[in-house]
Amino acid sequence: MALKSRYNILRKTKSKFKVMFIFSLIVLYTLVTLYLARIFIHYFYIKQLNDDNCECADDWREKWVQYGPIINIVIGYILIFIQYKLLFLKGRINNLLYMIPMIFSLLYISYIYKLIKIKCECSDNWKRDFILFFTIFTIIFQILGIFLSLN
Repeated sequence: MALKSRYNILRKTKSKFKVMFIFSLIVLYTLVTLYLARIFIHYFYIKQLNDDNCECADDWREKWVQYGPIINIVIGYILIFIQYKLLFLKGRINNLLYMIPMIFSLLYISYIYKLIKIKCECSDNWKRDFILFFTIFTIIFQILGIFLSLN
């Protein structure tokens, strides 16, 4: 009887693990897809504005918005791979490295906000909304990550 009880507990544990594993894969796949989509959306949004000769979109942040997601992802992977070394860095260097992606996000938001504020009609499409809302979403998670890392 004890063997059957242990088997049932093991079976339940295995099924919980399978559910969490499948859920983790779905979340990971979704995030990877969104970040890849983000690269293309940023790039083609700015390219479309340039092709349409949109004068209100000319800004120094334009190239940062176009190529920033690629730089952000590269910096993110570098931070992941050197994370164990970062644990030994104290103070400003460690915090600055984690703030770089947030700086890019603030550039994206300020650029899109400028386009919205001047009511640029040639920039008004779903890509602009995607960049704005996805960037706000990532900033929220970056801030949560910073607060969680402080503990």
